[in-house]
Amino acid sequence: MKKLKAYEVREPDEGHSCIIFATNNATAHREGANELNVDWEGVEHCRRAAQFDTYAPGPVPSLVLIEHGWWFECHQCGRKIDEYMSCELEHEGLDPSDFTPCETGQMIFCCAACQAQFYAKRRANKAAKVALIELFEAKFPNCTIKDIHVYGAKLEPSEKGHGSKCSVSFLFPGAKYGATFEYGNSDLYVANGDVEAFREWAPTLSPLAPA
Repeated sequence: MKKLKAYEVREPDEGHSCIIFATNNATAHREGANELNVDWEGVEHCRRAAQFDTYAPGPVPSLVLIEHGWWFECHQCGRKIDEYMSCELEHEGLDPSDFTPCETGQMIFCCAACQAQFYAKRRANKAAKVALIELFEAKFPNCTIKDIHVYGAKLEPSEKGHGSKCSVSFLFPGAKYGATFEYGNSDLYVANGDVEAFREWAPTLSPLAPA
């Protein structure tokens, strides 16, 4: 079996790059183009990056890539993380010792505080989804939930013109397409093809809002 080698693949428009492990340049070129969501001709270069060979089959840790001149954004606050971050922090009047980049899987954070905030928000989001499921099932029994959406860390009604914050898409008995329940909204959004089936199932739930 041929040994996997590291290749750096770059696209010019946004300046994004990725490290691909492959046995030859052509394979790395193709797989890198797919990862960067460009076609073959859209790749600026595909060249060997032997300094990363020891990380085959990948991925290369983000902190290692930073040591080699790459940069990333903090998964929580969006701060640019690169080899010059300490200088930028001092320029902002911040103490660089408070910012030690850390990573979890494919996520990188500028400091432990941002990492903790991210996971606290994730836990809160999961708890809010559980609460929304319980509320929905109590209000609409015998329905099948298709998808749960909670934007943020708590249940709150949507603001007009700002999209749905907390919603449940579901199938009710007799439905082919389904409906949507939004937290804090008295209306249900029912697919046009299911309006008659909905009226037969729950004639007391009105008015209907077209999907």
